[in-house]
Amino acid sequence: MSEQDIAYGGQAVIGGVMIQSPRGWSLGIRDKNNKLHKYYEERIPLIKRNKFWSAPLIRGFGALIDSMYVGFKAITLSDQIYSDFEEYEESLLSKIMTYSFLVSVLLIFIAGPRLLVETVNYSQSLTGVLEGVLRGLIVIVYIYLIGRTKDAQELFEYHGAEHMTIASYEAKKSLTMDDVKTFPKEHIRCGTSFLFLIVFISLLTLPFIPNVNIVLTAVTRILHVVVVSMLSYEILKFNFANSNSLIAKFFAAPGIWTQFITTKKPSDDQIEVAILSMANCVENSENTKLFEGITAQASEVKVG
Repeated sequence: MSEQDIAYGGQAVIGGVMIQSPRGWSLGIRDKNNKLHKYYEERIPLIKRNKFWSAPLIRGFGALIDSMYVGFKAITLSDQIYSDFEEYEESLLSKIMTYSFLVSVLLIFIAGPRLLVETVNYSQSLTGVLEGVLRGLIVIVYIYLIGRTKDAQELFEYHGAEHMTIASYEAKKSLTMDDVKTFPKEHIRCGTSFLFLIVFISLLTLPFIPNVNIVLTAVTRILHVVVVSMLSYEILKFNFANSNSLIAKFFAAPGIWTQFITTKKPSDDQIEVAILSMANCVENSENTKLFEGITAQASEVKVG
């Protein structure tokens, strides 16, 4: 937490790091020409806007929507900044194929495991457990295979830099290179923990969902993901408030283990970019000039 009780989060993006606060989100990017850029956009998360979205359980679904919206926007903009805004317009056919592929992947992940386990004659409880295990394996194998590419390795290194930088600011209010490098690349509030907590809670709850036909299977699994995301968020909030408790450590373990795959040791240059993004977010969110010496090194990106 900051001195103003602001919790920070973030994610790795193309060529850098995105840092988010309840007041907006920031980008720190090193482009292909080795130039540093910063960007900040004011935005109040859904769960901070009104009583409906901030209500228990509902806020979990709101947090998932926020994470997907800001994450997609940050990655898209970071790609443009990294490539120095080179003109490129994706064709309509390419867009259709991309979205069709995403829908297909989601359907495979949500309904596919259930359809597979129903080919064998097991009890409802056992098929639920197998479905949950298959979901987890799909995610782990996917991340492992993607992680073997050069681009993903760089993304995982920026992911580690993001965690280390946030941890340094929260613990010491410091963004010096030496202090940041003393912190681990894993972080309990990582979005990966949220994703794998959803998979983990699914494993515990799927045995209670009855076997139905293929259409209802797809519908019930989509609704199940929504409900599980709500429960997972509440468990994460409990974990943050009671990080030393045995229950918190139990539910946090899958996310921490996964971060051994999704985070890598960053270089000093990557840490520098993460520090820039963090300093830019703090400067704008807390209305302070404490890190002006850091943010002054980067050029401001204007959009729109």
